[in-house]
Amino acid sequence: MLILLLLLCTVAASAQTPARKPSTAGRLPNAFVYRLQPKADISYRYAASMEMDQTLHIMDFDQAIRSRVSLQQVVVPHRVTDTLLTLVVRQRDIRVELKGLEQLGRTDSLLTFPELEDYETHILCNRHGQTLSQTIVSKDTSAAVAQSVRRQAIEQLTNSGVRMRLLVEFPDTPLAPGTQWTRTISDTITAGVVGQNIATTMDLRYTFDGLLDTLGRRCAVVRVESVRYLLSGTAEQMGMTMGISGDGVYSARYLLEVESGMPLVIETLAQLDQRMTLYDQGNTVIPMTVDIRGRMVRRL
Repeated sequence: MLILLLLLCTVAASAQTPARKPSTAGRLPNAFVYRLQPKADISYRYAASMEMDQTLHIMDFDQAIRSRVSLQQVVVPHRVTDTLLTLVVRQRDIRVELKGLEQLGRTDSLLTFPELEDYETHILCNRHGQTLSQTIVSKDTSAAVAQSVRRQAIEQLTNSGVRMRLLVEFPDTPLAPGTQWTRTISDTITAGVVGQNIATTMDLRYTFDGLLDTLGRRCAVVRVESVRYLLSGTAEQMGMTMGISGDGVYSARYLLEVESGMPLVIETLAQLDQRMTLYDQGNTVIPMTVDIRGRMVRRL
């Protein structure tokens, strides 16, 4: 269950023409200003997948677990104003494939989660792509305990440290190819059913690589690299309490449609060196390596 919840864990720069001799002073060649401006109540549909390889290093024995999460996401803009808008994110056809569980006393499995389709995430953001708030809205009429578990799964699916973030937060100034900026992102993921509480902090460096035409659209290309990537927290499994800590590297590549500001393609990579400390077994430390690959493509 811990593994499952960890998985379930989305142009303007015209130069003035002077009357006399042109001057390039203070101007940016091929400058680009990002603006998030999707059409209201139009559905933007995506196919997303994430593959995760986890390897536990126990003395001379390595236990490998491979998982793959795939789903369809629908993003619909609502309450669009001159400065703010809300993106409503819905998920469909969630599938989780697990392999390598034999040593844990379980068999490989394929899981589906149609009940999570009753939940949607509302993201309030500004025109520069900054997320101001994020809430989960439910149409679920199940018992409170079931709703709590499902909300935690949605939170991990849409708000974990290694998820495919739908938006890039841009500066509000013109960008030339090669321009860089930084952002710090912190997430805390709580899953009460397994006593999990893990905080992730990332200092990210963004690079604007320029504009290109692809998939029939004019796109801005942005690369993302982690300068710092740390996680820490606790979890419970099979009656044992464990501490979790680790560090790693994260990278991503975005192709963003200039017309709407919405992503066309998001590709992510993450590598983690994680340590689990078993407090009930003399503070035994179990190292674990995690490799994650993600891809999200808009259906045109």
